[in-house]
Amino acid sequence: MKNASFVAVLFAAIGLSACNKDTSTPFPGPTSSPTASASASAKPTATPTPTAAPATAVRYTAIGASDAVGYGASVPCANPATVAVPTCPGGTGYVPDIEGLLTSAGATVTLNDLGISGAVLGPDILATVNQYGALGTADQCQPRTAGVDAYPADFITAELPHLTGSETLVTVFAGGNDTNGIANAAACLSEASPPASAAQIESFISTEIAAFGSDLTTLLTTIHTKAPNAKIYIANLPNFALIPVGLEQSTAGQELLATISVGIDQSVINQTPSLGVPVVDLLCNPQSYVPANFYTDGFHPDDAGYAAFAAAFYAQIVAATPAPPAASCSYASAEAHLRAVPSAPFRDFSRGKARTGKPL
Repeated sequence: MKNASFVAVLFAAIGLSACNKDTSTPFPGPTSSPTASASASAKPTATPTPTAAPATAVRYTAIGASDAVGYGASVPCANPATVAVPTCPGGTGYVPDIEGLLTSAGATVTLNDLGISGAVLGPDILATVNQYGALGTADQCQPRTAGVDAYPADFITAELPHLTGSETLVTVFAGGNDTNGIANAAACLSEASPPASAAQIESFISTEIAAFGSDLTTLLTTIHTKAPNAKIYIANLPNFALIPVGLEQSTAGQELLATISVGIDQSVINQTPSLGVPVVDLLCNPQSYVPANFYTDGFHPDDAGYAAFAAAFYAQIVAATPAPPAASCSYASAEAHLRAVPSAPFRDFSRGKARTGKPL
């Protein structure tokens, strides 16, 4: 493992100022810049304007990956937790929690949970991340094997076709596996012989964020077309450098994760209100970083984390005027929070608690 070259190249390629770099975005409107100062204080996420109880009948479809399945919850929507049971009876992940909140408010909810563990947003990103096995495994940086360690699916190909068309509510949470896969791929590029240059790694990350933006446009416009009566809500990503598994990374690995996850948020997801899609702001929500809200793998939420996630979604769903995502906060910059593990190479999140290399 050429960890020294990995750290050196990534420090050069993605210093903390990289979070401020402008990446191509398919959405109109300005791109916010994260706070640069280590002493910056978090600005609280704006509070949505409350409204009356939700409509009596709600046809709810959830699009997502393992979080939509409820991986890490005491009662996931699938066992083994791979593809969600659409109605998720008794589940304690965020999707059935949202259903429960709506039901408690008087709605009758028809749930269609489409979550697939390990899925990424689009087929182009799927093809890219599957070229690079997880660092630290036998096939590191080699093509992943279908059914063994490959990312299994993407939202556009595997989930969109299962929209019923009668939805009145759709939630989307995308980008977790994408961030992990892109970070692992970038780390593999830095470990290549010869290693990729700083400029090449930066270009690779920018290209993948732009691809994510294009895929998200496809996803949202297709939902609008297939389910014209649906209200769509999308969550942005926490800064993955600052969640428990991110804090296990080397400083270079943390900066890599911050660059990708915050870049996806600020260049892509936070621009979706221009398409009429409100954002659930996880990036600037302190609950996104509380260790007690995480399962033992440090990546997925536990029951408490899923409950907090559902509450954030629900607040936007029932708001007369959904709150916009925060323009800035200290969580958008890893600088104030980094806790480096200097000797550690990049640790692919998909390796999970057992570090197997199989996407979760």
